[in-house]
Amino acid sequence: MYIYANIHEITDDEIIVKFPRPKKSTEFLLNSEIEIRIDDGREISNEQRRKTYATLHDIQEHSGYIVEEAKRLLKLIFIFENGADWFSLSNCDMTTARHFLQFLIEWCLENGVPTKDSLLERAPDIADYVYASLMNKTCCICQLPGAEFHHEDAVGMGRNRKEICHIGMKGMSLCRIHHDEAHRKGKLTFNSDRHIFGIEVDAEIAILYRLGKEEEQEDEILDTGI
Repeated sequence: MYIYANIHEITDDEIIVKFPRPKKSTEFLLNSEIEIRIDDGREISNEQRRKTYATLHDIQEHSGYIVEEAKRLLKLIFIFENGADWFSLSNCDMTTARHFLQFLIEWCLENGVPTKDSLLERAPDIADYVYASLMNKTCCICQLPGAEFHHEDAVGMGRNRKEICHIGMKGMSLCRIHHDEAHRKGKLTFNSDRHIFGIEVDAEIAILYRLGKEEEQEDEILDTGI
């Protein structure tokens, strides 16, 4: 979830940031860590623009819209969901370009849009991309649907995966071919070759992939307010 904020005050010890409360449930944010990226005034880079338009062309071919129609429609959805201002891909800031590209990538994953090359190569944030792939059960390497959960952390000999808590353990979604490759090569080689890494399992991922005891997962969801 992206939230646009304004710096309210700068003191000797603190920077105070204020932003409007989202309409979605925010109870899970209590005591959570957040990341703040500050716009430094730089304009969208040529690489960001190239990856964004490549993704828009893929969406156009899949949807039947021409690129300009698809761009306008998706910008409107992005602005509505994130409370952003209208922007142009010719001169918007790098932060907006980054967020919009990530939005387009997640749109492709959610709607089964085939792309000419792996979205992993276009993703501005690998962790966000791996999480979106997990939530849509698509292979984070090739985007094949129906992906399996790959445990990056070894469960250990003699331990029943259905009886342990997976929340906090790391993993990713992989198709059968890339899942076999990951086990064959091992974590360090596979992650290095593919320029990827696993992320920590949260309650939603645990429920989606039926990792561990369902009652424990449901309790975790209630505790976090998801």
